[in-house]
Amino acid sequence: MTRTEFESLYTSLAPRLRSFIARQIGNPETAADLLQDTFLRLLRSPSVEVRTGQEITAYLYRTAHSVIVDHVRRERRARAWSFLMIRPSPAAPVRSSTSAFDQVFRSLTPRERTLLWLAYVEEMSHVEIAGIIDVGERSVKVLLFRARKRLAAGLKEKGFASEVFA
Repeated sequence: MTRTEFESLYTSLAPRLRSFIARQIGNPETAADLLQDTFLRLLRSPSVEVRTGQEITAYLYRTAHSVIVDHVRRERRARAWSFLMIRPSPAAPVRSSTSAFDQVFRSLTPRERTLLWLAYVEEMSHVEIAGIIDVGERSVKVLLFRARKRLAAGLKEKGFASEVFA
């Protein structure tokens, strides 16, 4: 991949990927770091030259999902170790105002957040989503149904009108 091709790809996909990551992590600074990790993995990928634009997009979302999961695991491990070592855990990022939707969205699993984001924000087909999260196309339909159901239940708990989810 040439520098020009990479810059074009970064310019077109970075804002969407940054939004995808930030919505799941809840911290814009961390999201920027994870975005860089995602693109770095693309540059280190040996088969990047033989990919089409759609394959690279799917690869980047799949990689971003993986980077997010790795980050969440590292954070959990750090909190567990800081608790076990009886040290104060690292200060959590200050969030001035988190909307009810953001709270409910972050309470979903990373896989559920990824499914909902790709389906409704990125407007990807079930086939495209299946390729990104590495499941069958029919599984995507079932997993999306369950994720929507959990999101709706969480929003109802926060007081959103139930007729919105009918």
